[in-house]
Amino acid sequence: AEGKPPKIDNDRTVTHGIGVCPWVWIKNLPCGNDIDGRSTFLSAIDTQIEIEYQLSLGARALKYSASPTLLLKEPSGTGTVAIAAGDTIVVDKDGDGKWLEIDGGASEAVREYVRLMREVALESIHGNRSNADKVSAAQSGRALELLHQPLIWLADKLRVTYGECGLLPLLKLVIAASQKYPIKVNGKPVAFKANTDLTLSWPRWFPSTAQDRSQDANTLRTLTQAGLMSEETAVRQIIPVYDIASEQDEFAAIAADQAKADARAQAQMAQVKAVEPVEATA
Repeated sequence: AEGKPPKIDNDRTVTHGIGVCPWVWIKNLPCGNDIDGRSTFLSAIDTQIEIEYQLSLGARALKYSASPTLLLKEPSGTGTVAIAAGDTIVVDKDGDGKWLEIDGGASEAVREYVRLMREVALESIHGNRSNADKVSAAQSGRALELLHQPLIWLADKLRVTYGECGLLPLLKLVIAASQKYPIKVNGKPVAFKANTDLTLSWPRWFPSTAQDRSQDANTLRTLTQAGLMSEETAVRQIIPVYDIASEQDEFAAIAADQAKADARAQAQMAQVKAVEPVEATA
């Protein structure tokens, strides 16, 4: 109750002995509320309300256009109005009739306004404004990154709040808990050092295409041949791209392939040297 100190439930209280409180509070984005942080979609809420209001007006305009109101002028005063076959309205010879309808240009203006408001809303929250219908050919991973650059900027900020300020502290709590209790991964016990350094490695935003992989291969070959990068470092660059399971096994396989290639080259050289004296004697 308000004004009373909290009461400890001894039956459900557990002393974990980790040494720290085992929870992490994550704010969505910097600034904003001191507790929850800034909302991702706060800037677009008012714009979305305006869009819904304009769409409701546009829907009403379409209904009025589909069912217009009939206005009749009857100067004779008899009030005689007859509806003939084919929904033709017959009035007095001095009478007149008109449809009260909304011009279709008004609906088009509403649609253009809503489209503009949508772009403003997406831009305010770093949303993706690209249209898949306008993409005429396959795009490389780098081209897609440039196309979705505003969305990537937002994701970079979320990587900091949910990664560096969220996931890393949680992993450190796991390491702290492993010093007190055994931890198993896939049924196997795993041991962690208390002072283990942790870093987050993020993959590429978009999968690499054949064109991207070809350019990366040419770049790595140029760097290794120029002596600016070791072959081991170059292999580490392509391991996540080609989903290589074991780094050490890949190094061993490359060394074995290189040894076989050297052995074949030496055998060919030996054959060439064995043939040269015979040709000279002949």
